[in-house]
Amino acid sequence: MSTLGRKSVYIAGALTDMSSDKREQLRRFYESLADICREFGLDPYLPHQHADPETIKDLTPHRVDQLDRLAVTQAYLVVAYVGITSVGVGIEIEIANHANKPVVILAEKSRLESRHVSRLVRGNPAVRAEIAFDDFEDAKFKLHGFLQTFHEAMSADELPKPLRIEL
Repeated sequence: MSTLGRKSVYIAGALTDMSSDKREQLRRFYESLADICREFGLDPYLPHQHADPETIKDLTPHRVDQLDRLAVTQAYLVVAYVGITSVGVGIEIEIANHANKPVVILAEKSRLESRHVSRLVRGNPAVRAEIAFDDFEDAKFKLHGFLQTFHEAMSADELPKPLRIEL
């Protein structure tokens, strides 16, 4: 389980209303993004490991909200895949905004160019960067470059203290 704190990264992405094959493909993608975060000493929080709608079915919606809200508010950064429309990811980005947490969004270049990613999400004040990619390998390469620059530019003094909420 991820240790929440100042150097955790919340990895947001769609998990609901898709085929099991697509869900598994996305889980692997999110986990590969987590591996890249670890290279920078960042501790990834992957929602599907704590509240996946298919594999952890006994959690109530209220409990899922508590877990994800806590993880976002204590994150150092939110990395959000927005290439698939997801109400949950939009909520996670807005939670990050209210918690003054920076967000980087990732989406297929074609989806961004054709305006298939909500302008409301793209314009959210928390969104510090957009990564447009050709395929998942390109996304990982570009996230690595972003994290290198981001990690060097951010200092702990620039981040608000994490919330400590007992659940």
